Parts: sequence; structure tokens; C-alpha cells
Amino acid sequence: MPPPLRLIDLPREIYLLPIDGLIFLPETSFPLTFTDASSRALLDAAEAAGGFVGIVQFQREAGRSFPHPIFPVGCLVRIRSLGRDEEGYHAVFDGLIRFRVGKELPTSPDGVRRAAVTYEEYAHDLDGDEEELAGWDLGAFKEKLVEFGRSQFGTAGTLESMTPRQVIRFMAQTSPFSAAERQALLEAPSFRQLLETLVELLALNFLTTTPDSSESGPAN
Repeated sequence: MPPPLRLIDLPREIYLLPIDGLIFLPETSFPLTFTDASSRALLDAAEAAGGFVGIVQFQREAGRSFPHPIFPVGCLVRIRSLGRDEEGYHAVFDGLIRFRVGKELPTSPDGVRRAAVTYEEYAHDLDGDEEELAGWDLGAFKEKLVEFGRSQFGTAGTLESMTPRQVIRFMAQTSPFSAAERQALLEAPSFRQLLETLVELLALNFLTTTPDSSESGPAN
């Protein structure tokens, strides 16, 4: 098992990979396939430089053309695996720590974006999240989300086998919220605030009732 990462181990200049419809969070893993030339060039460059990539969201402002501006906070990921075939590049990323973009650096001739970043305000991401959640029954929350998945999509898929905390992060990553709503989840200072924001957004967008957060159930 590799030693835990420290701030000193992290690159201060990183490759930026904007992705629509998805955020990355620390302590998560996710597979993605890329077919466009600029993303494949970025992954080649990142793999050769240690495997670090900064996942960010586009801000698609009215009247602005490509390259679109990005949100100032993203998540540093590391390439766990990278396969290549005729369909494209198949990457599995591990989320590590959130970062703030200081400034974008000149783009390479093949369109790869880079930026100088800082991590200090999110240093606690490297410690793991064992925050006590008194007042929340995370098991009941998971069951609510599993029921939601079944009702909306016919199946809850991998949610069934995840821990409650993994379910919360997965739903925060992949639910079809607006870019601004996803960004609010990404920038939530703590796991508790991530959970509370997710509940609010699910209730606003999809649910008629919110998951149980009464004091009656012990925190898991």
C-alpha cells in the first residue's frame, strides 16, 4: 500500500481536464472513456508526468465561445489505469484533493490546458473523512436513494453494494444537477455540508420527501 499523500507531494502545475455533467470528489473512483484528440493528448501527457489530472467544470456563459471559462475549484485525480483501443482511451481516476486555480498557463499546441493551483484550503481532504454525523441515519439515507434509483431508472445498480458514505459521494458526483449545483457540492467544506446540500438539491429537483435526518437514529 503506497504511503499517504502529503501536500508537498502534489504538483503545483497540473493538466486541466474539463468535463460536463460530472464532478469528482476526494475518496472516489470513476471510469471514463475519451474519444476526442485533445483529451487523449492530455492523458498521454499526464501519464508521462506522474498521472495527475485536474478535473474541472466548464462555465458555459451566454455569448461566450470556446474555450469556455472554467470554475475556479476542481478536484485533483490520479490515473489508476489507462487503456487504449480503437474506441478511445479508457481511464479510471481516483479522486485525491480539491484545488483552487490560481491562473491558467499557456495552452499547448494540441489544445491541452494547464494551470497553477493551490491546495491549502482543502488540505483536510488528504486526511480522510471520519466526521461524526450526529442526527443523521446514513443507512436510512442510503435506502431512500436506492429507492429513488429504482423508481427513476428501474434499478439502483452499484448503489446496492456501496457503503452509505460512498452512496452519498456517488450521488453527488453523478446526479443530473445544473453545473452551479454540482459546483456547490464540490465546494462543500465538509462531508456534513456535502450531505446537507445534496439532500436539499434532491428534494428541490426530484423528491417529494427528504431522507430521514431526525435525532432518533444513531450516526453510522
